[in-house]
Amino acid sequence: MEWKTRVTELLGAKYPIIQGAYGGFGTSAIAAPVSEAGGFGIITAGALRTPERLREDIRRARSMTDKPFGVNLSMGLCPRIDEMREVAIEERVPVIFTSAYVAEEHGRRIHEAGLKWIHKVATVRHAVAAEKQGADAVVIVGLEGVGFKNINQLPTLISITTAVRLIKVPIIAAGGIGDARGFLAALAMGAEGIYMGTAFMATKECPISERYKQALVEAQPWDPELRHRVLAPPRQEEYERVLKQRGSIPIERWLQRLEMVLMKESADRAIDWTNDLAEYDPEEAFRIAGGSLAVGVIDKVVSVKELIDSIIQGAERILSEEGGLGWLPRQG
Repeated sequence: MEWKTRVTELLGAKYPIIQGAYGGFGTSAIAAPVSEAGGFGIITAGALRTPERLREDIRRARSMTDKPFGVNLSMGLCPRIDEMREVAIEERVPVIFTSAYVAEEHGRRIHEAGLKWIHKVATVRHAVAAEKQGADAVVIVGLEGVGFKNINQLPTLISITTAVRLIKVPIIAAGGIGDARGFLAALAMGAEGIYMGTAFMATKECPISERYKQALVEAQPWDPELRHRVLAPPRQEEYERVLKQRGSIPIERWLQRLEMVLMKESADRAIDWTNDLAEYDPEEAFRIAGGSLAVGVIDKVVSVKELIDSIIQGAERILSEEGGLGWLPRQG
């Protein structure tokens, strides 16, 4: 079966399966294997800390695979972001992702360079805005996901089914997706690709410690601590306090403080990831964000290829005569 969508055409990938960006550890170590296996890997610029290291890692990825991959720029969380963007452009990375805040100026520059721009958001309203600003596609992260959240975020199901009524550019679904059924469900909702973070973290190639991978295997979506971290709103007093600081401190610092509050941490614990290199711990991002509700479909640590193959083969089996959806009428 050929899994061709507007997203695979945009990315030049075999399958519409995209690896999420990881602020602390999203390097070629995970991005290249994902692309090599038919998905689309992403190098997170902020994880490399400097433009020079980003350039080295892009070239390292190209020595590992001849398949396309992208670079992610997180607004307010990526050091020397303009320089990082220019490195990605100079290295002719075909697709650049942005996230966390308005990225219209970056998108304009990416398009001027003849490259594709995809913006990641947490709400349908922001997805509509990104399309108006010129994004070639949008990633919408539902409430079941982790990372930079939003107080108005809705579950993946209603986010995607609402967005497809309002947006013409391709939509990529994220938030709680990690297996064949989630993949097919996203496509049935109208998305043309999926974006997975937690599922790829539980792979052999992901550069996090084995204890964290095992924690993802052992976690359940109904665990009280995980449910609270993923689903509960932030503390109202903390949220209001940070909102009042907008405009009085640099936007990068404000976004860092807001991110901490949205992930149920104190704003005062925010590390300036753009400058405080001495305090930077590559696994701190995992400790704070942890896994999404996709832990419910993770039962062992596998290779990237095994994960992607299981999703594609599982989806094809479900759609076959022997699978759960084999009864669906066929055209022709």
